[in-house]
Amino acid sequence: MPVYASEHDTLLPRAKRPAGWLTIQLAAAAALVALADALFYGHRLGISLALFLAALAAASACLNPIRAESARRWRAVILLAAGILPVVEDINWLSVTIALITTAVCARTLIEVRDLPWLEHLRAALRMPFSGIFRLFSDFARASRYGARRKQRTGILSGLLGWMVPLLFCAVFISLFVSANPLLESWLSRIDILAMLGQLFSGRSVFWAVMLCLIWPLVRIRSLRLRKRSRPAPSTAMSALHPLDPLSDQTVRRSLVLFNGLFAIQTAMDIVYLWGGASLPAGLSHASYAHRGAYPLVVTALLAAAFVLVAMRPSGSSERDPLVRPLVLAWVGQNILLVLSALLRLDLYVDAYSLTGLRLAAFVWMLLVAAGLVLILAQILTRRTVGWLVSANMVALALTLYTYSFVDTAVVIANYNLRHSFEMRGEGQHIDIPYLFGLGPHAIPAIDRYVPRIAAAGHVPPHSPWTRYAATFAARRDRLAQCHHRSQGDWRGWSFRGWRLSRYLANTREAPFKTMPVSPADTPEGR
Repeated sequence: MPVYASEHDTLLPRAKRPAGWLTIQLAAAAALVALADALFYGHRLGISLALFLAALAAASACLNPIRAESARRWRAVILLAAGILPVVEDINWLSVTIALITTAVCARTLIEVRDLPWLEHLRAALRMPFSGIFRLFSDFARASRYGARRKQRTGILSGLLGWMVPLLFCAVFISLFVSANPLLESWLSRIDILAMLGQLFSGRSVFWAVMLCLIWPLVRIRSLRLRKRSRPAPSTAMSALHPLDPLSDQTVRRSLVLFNGLFAIQTAMDIVYLWGGASLPAGLSHASYAHRGAYPLVVTALLAAAFVLVAMRPSGSSERDPLVRPLVLAWVGQNILLVLSALLRLDLYVDAYSLTGLRLAAFVWMLLVAAGLVLILAQILTRRTVGWLVSANMVALALTLYTYSFVDTAVVIANYNLRHSFEMRGEGQHIDIPYLFGLGPHAIPAIDRYVPRIAAAGHVPPHSPWTRYAATFAARRDRLAQCHHRSQGDWRGWSFRGWRLSRYLANTREAPFKTMPVSPADTPEGR
């Protein structure tokens, strides 16, 4: 049986006492906090986050034992590089989340001697941000207990405790001297204690404390201890639960027959009205019909997937029933068609009412649900375990979110709405001008591209929203460009996406369209 290294071993030469490693790791944590202060406090996030995470990963590798073999080391390094790439491209909540998680998973992978499932590393990485303050206090307490057992007074906590008595008596003596010496009292009265406390508990000191708690779990990583799961005896457990089992074979068969019939009605209606384009009753448009069912149908598919997972669990008797299996396959197939119909509904609704950030995210969500149903189908056909299904869905989710983190949603939305607008095609929805410019500076290239085309198309009616706002286009565009230049003024806020926009603005300093003349009655000020 191999002997694993202790969870408190590190690569650095250090004293055998916990006070030794605590001193080294606290010094490294203080240096990382100082680096975070220089990069983040009062500055815009950008390339600075990528640099800090790289430094944090390097410090974690130096301060903790690298027990992984060569292949896992290279995998961890590649994972770290891939995880940091999204924050180099652009800073948003998704890219930051991916970068933080991959940094923690990389650090955990390096210190584990066992090749643990990646889901275990992911769970541990998600717990790290919330465990920093508890880890910090527990490590201090451990070092203090060790020093007390060895009767040593050179530890950090022992040293702090050794200063408490003299400082306490000094405070008493100072108060007595102040009461006896008016000159000393006047000197001390000039010291603003509240101002000093304000500096001590300022925003910067709170930032330092928060960063220390976030950094510490990576500076001082603890090995995972996998718990052994107890398995009940199958004979007694199943015999005791079988009479009260709400999902018996008969119940599952009846449910699947009813569900298949119910879903077949909805599927047939979608085929006729959505895919076939049949005319709807008076007063009901295809856009309204599509909007009513886009999101509820996806929720229906999710509930159906949950029922299938419970009914077809490997430990259940329904999984071996020859009648249940084809019914489940047919029902999952109908659910896939249901999600595809929901995608078509959302596409029709977006075509009628324009694209937004939430609707774009809904497209991605529906595709993930469809992929999950396909994976359930594959699991049933190949008789895979539930663990395989969970891992496959997590991989699909990770790849989808990772790809989505590189998508400039402002560019996608602006291009789509301008290209499919009434002003461009003579049909469809009018452009929502405030929303268009509210997308931010990254919408500038799309605005520059389509505004001249719309002016040349000649579909803009008088007194339309486009005409009312046309006089402000150039000024709005310039304000967005100035906002972008200000955000890129500090090198810490640099991003590859922002750099590409800066190059575009450098080559296109002025709007490639002229202000359209409008009457005062058509302007916002004249209304």
